[in-house]
Amino acid sequence: MRTTIAASVLAAVLALPQQGGAQETPAASTGAASGEASPPARAPQGPPGAPAGQSEAEKKKLEEDITRELGGAPASSGQPAAGGGETPGQGGAAAPGTAGAAPSDAARYARVLLLPDVSAIGSGAATFGTYDIGKLSPRSGPFGPADKPGFQFQELELGLQAVVDPYARADAFVSFTPEGADVEEAYLTTLSLPAGLQLRAGKLFSPFGRQNQQHPHVWEFVDAPLARSRLLADEVLSGPGVDASWLAPLPWFATLHLAAQSTAPGAGEAEALTGIARVEQFFPLAATATLGVGLSAARRDEPGGGAFRDLGGVDLYLRFRPLESRSYLAVSGELYARRFRGVPDAPRGTDTGGWAQAFWRQGSYFGYGARYEWAPSAGEAEPGTEQRVAALAAWLPSEFQRLRLQVAYDRRPGGQDGLETLVQLEFGIGAHGAHPF
Repeated sequence: MRTTIAASVLAAVLALPQQGGAQETPAASTGAASGEASPPARAPQGPPGAPAGQSEAEKKKLEEDITRELGGAPASSGQPAAGGGETPGQGGAAAPGTAGAAPSDAARYARVLLLPDVSAIGSGAATFGTYDIGKLSPRSGPFGPADKPGFQFQELELGLQAVVDPYARADAFVSFTPEGADVEEAYLTTLSLPAGLQLRAGKLFSPFGRQNQQHPHVWEFVDAPLARSRLLADEVLSGPGVDASWLAPLPWFATLHLAAQSTAPGAGEAEALTGIARVEQFFPLAATATLGVGLSAARRDEPGGGAFRDLGGVDLYLRFRPLESRSYLAVSGELYARRFRGVPDAPRGTDTGGWAQAFWRQGSYFGYGARYEWAPSAGEAEPGTEQRVAALAAWLPSEFQRLRLQVAYDRRPGGQDGLETLVQLEFGIGAHGAHPF
């Protein structure tokens, strides 16, 4: 059945006129490039329901070639359809004139139906800082030595995405960095569960907070906020497990996530069972504005009996986009809280941190942003709260390239302040599916 449907679909696409059909005229191309409307070229008229320049026999032969390449048997000339039984008296004999025939060009194209979408996204940065970031403000984002410019290759993300069958789709993302290769995510997502239910299983980013579920190339700023790496995970809270979500039957978009994963938030930590719950809602304030609100909670088992790490978070997202415009304004922020229970040598009390930012996309090619963040100090800095402000300017020559300049000022306890500059180039090739909004 699958091969027959695929054959019919591809045959219909490939049956469109190529040489004998309508071609785009130079005037139409010029009008599209300049933004002016041009009269559409009209195809030659033919018999209703039949593509121009192709007979029924040619169309049937094309379908048979595609079906044969996909592993089925042609349904014509007395041959049984793919997956069906033999026709009485035929004995499964091959259709005359088709046995052993060399695959046509159209049949070779049929193999493309079995290939996943493949994409690659690469990023690199030039860095300069006036202080030793690795000692005084350690983080996972790009940074260089004090008072010296440098260049860094950050990441090449390879994506493989495809629908497996009518019941599930698969997504896999492999990250190549100077430290080596790692599977960022690889999971199956169900497509046909009833009652608004959906399951994801595999290795995946935990459904905690807003930014934790996003890949770096989705961020509007070059690096992640300090609070996320200091309180949630060094890089990203993730691991193998299962995420069950339910789309509530409400007038607005509301989903509930319940996940169980084995996570290792910090370097050198072993994977441990983590339970996660998240509620996210999006409210249409107007035709041009949307408000998103999310609440997250997690508990992670720690070494030793009765020891836990509790995490909590709240996130907001407000987006305003004028109708018929590429411009938009996005205001977002998150608050994190972390508390250890029964863990020796762990920080006492509840640690908190957060960030807030605004990003304005001006048309198709430019963007500007500002961000404020605070988090517990780390490394060799004195204990206390580290604050950071950053400004961003972005240039997008197309939807597949992005050049960003980010300047940040860090204020740490004890007066150890510093300035940091990042210039990042990012590019993407191939078909890359959308990530969570």
